[in-house]
Amino acid sequence: MKPVVAIICDTTKVGPHLVHQAGDKYIQALRRVADVTPILIPALDEPLPPAEILALVDGILVTGGYSNVQRHHYGETPAPATEHEDPQRDKNTLPLIPAILAAGVPMLGICRGLQELNVAMGGTLYPRLHEIDGKFDHREHKDDPVDVQYGPAHAVTVREGGLLEAITGDQEFMVNTVHGQGIRDLAAGLEIEAVADDDTIEAVSVKDARAFALAVQWHPEWKAWENPQSTKIFKAFGDAVRENQRAKRP
Repeated sequence: MKPVVAIICDTTKVGPHLVHQAGDKYIQALRRVADVTPILIPALDEPLPPAEILALVDGILVTGGYSNVQRHHYGETPAPATEHEDPQRDKNTLPLIPAILAAGVPMLGICRGLQELNVAMGGTLYPRLHEIDGKFDHREHKDDPVDVQYGPAHAVTVREGGLLEAITGDQEFMVNTVHGQGIRDLAAGLEIEAVADDDTIEAVSVKDARAFALAVQWHPEWKAWENPQSTKIFKAFGDAVRENQRAKRP
């Protein structure tokens, strides 16, 4: 039996109905590259207890999403009413992340997932990264074809001797960029794994983690099987998940 990786859903409205959803690109990357069985966990208003989720799975993928982490979680004043937020996702992911790390369950965070990891561990975010002097505009151009939106946008420099270098074997490579927020104050329990040329933190790992715990600001799930670094990231995550599955067997 293939190991099981959970994806915590986003919530949205379809007509008058609340829907729990996850992007197909994450599911395809898990299935085709990590070689695991993906399952979706709803972002309930009364969240499932972390222990129940972790008992079901061998790993967790904390995905990107179109919503921003609510600002009160990192000490900022509320966002304008026009900003897209997902309070139910925040309510589910932010308490779950410390439980994942404490249990030694492998975790991969992507884009919003990196931001959630940082906030869950006590760090802060730039609510609008493009308004900060010296920072690139890391957002996509929504009128571009999707392959252009997720095409190579800028380089990242990888920390020598870190987890990401061990996974990819590279000290610099190109990544896509489709995010509006970014890490401001790094949580004390995290280590920088890669930065952009504007010093935006692009990847982090968890210090002294009991298992694989990596998060990246770009989207390696996008056609992961066509990009060498993305393939290596998802394969490394899949290997860690399989090791966790083996360790749990009696």
